[in-house]
Amino acid sequence: MTGKWLMVLFILFSLTAFSQHDTITRGDSLIVVGKISWSGNKITKNHIISRELEFKEGDTLSYSEFIKKKKKSQENLLNRSLFNFATFTTSDTANRTDVHIDFVERWYVWPIPILDFADRNINVWWQTKDFSRINYGIDLRVENFRGRMETLHIILQNGYDKAFVGRWSIPYIDKKQKLGMSFAAGLVYSRETSYNIIDNHLLYQKFEDDFARKFYYFNLGLSYRVKYNSFHSVQLSYNDLWLNDSLLILNPDLTYGENEFAYFTLSYTYKLDHRDYKPYPLNGYYFDLKFVQLGFGVLTKDMSISSMEFNFDQYFNIYKRLYFAYRLSAIYTNDNNFQPYFVTRGLGTGGFDMRGYELVVVNGQKLGLFKSNIKFEVIPMKVRRIKWIKTEKFGKLFYALYTNVFFDMGYASDLQTWQNNELGNQLLWTLGAGVDIISFYDIVVRLEYSINKQSQTGFYLGLVAPI
Repeated sequence: MTGKWLMVLFILFSLTAFSQHDTITRGDSLIVVGKISWSGNKITKNHIISRELEFKEGDTLSYSEFIKKKKKSQENLLNRSLFNFATFTTSDTANRTDVHIDFVERWYVWPIPILDFADRNINVWWQTKDFSRINYGIDLRVENFRGRMETLHIILQNGYDKAFVGRWSIPYIDKKQKLGMSFAAGLVYSRETSYNIIDNHLLYQKFEDDFARKFYYFNLGLSYRVKYNSFHSVQLSYNDLWLNDSLLILNPDLTYGENEFAYFTLSYTYKLDHRDYKPYPLNGYYFDLKFVQLGFGVLTKDMSISSMEFNFDQYFNIYKRLYFAYRLSAIYTNDNNFQPYFVTRGLGTGGFDMRGYELVVVNGQKLGLFKSNIKFEVIPMKVRRIKWIKTEKFGKLFYALYTNVFFDMGYASDLQTWQNNELGNQLLWTLGAGVDIISFYDIVVRLEYSINKQSQTGFYLGLVAPI
């Protein structure tokens, strides 16, 4: 009997050792990439797809390196917002590994109706529920224009504010697919505009028979993409701003003393993006650094403001379905010169948002922000096919559900408006919990409850990933 058990144990040990040896051998073995093919790209050009692949036909790679490059290539393709799905399959033939990619392209032409709020966000508008503060119109958005990953936007807006805006972004204008360009121009007429901040709330002035603000601009951009994850861009803008002269009576520090002036804006941005899924990352990291020069003392003599901004995000898988993420952000603006109200930044503006303080703005010339999330994957990503919708562009979808707890901290150093705004020059913090729903077409819906340093609580809605 003992001999039989020893034989069984020996066989099990041998199978385990063989299995481990096979895995190691497979991981260290070399493969040659054979034929690379794809299907489903009815609009997207082939050279746009091949640009995102981190391997090519004839490459000799270790098996583990091939798996890594295949995964990164899939992330590259999905993060370009061209496809809802990019499914890789491999087959071994004649000592080579062939690769096939099956794509489900997105719908690219979106004549989107505009139903927007004149307020900063839906939570601010909900306090008054004033339907006269709604804009309407159409935003004709053509993504993947000409099948070359270009974007074309034309916005026609009426209602509370009037706007005509056009933008054309071309990611690649050279054969190596590294250099890109963009053009944008627009005019925006507003009957109401913010002219000051008191008690950390924006003050607005409305004009029934005239406009409060008229803004014209033209923008030219150049971009350069190094390999796959590194991006450089330079933007030069000409801006012309007119403000109703009654606003300068309400706030003499609104501008440099004139109600109409022109100025240039020059910016440089560097991005390093290694996130696994850009709309809602779970693993990887992201970094950007931005320099902005507002005015050069040329068109408007007194206007010359320099600023620097950076963001760093990192995402971890802690254990199985448990994830952690954090963000470090900062904005530094030179405070040697007078800064009028219309160019001020703060917590709650320009995407520099802090949860728990959605209803206020905390102005400052120097800003710091820390955001953190611990999330649990309640429903892992599931793919469903809705049979009665014939096209896979909408009939094939995915969804996932996460719960999370979060902690944020922020600080705004304010030398100009602090006397009437008590939230500046102090460390702010927030605790909260929420539920995140994600789906195809970059859909993210966040429902959150938070409590901040001032013991203010509330339920809030968000439509982008918080980090």
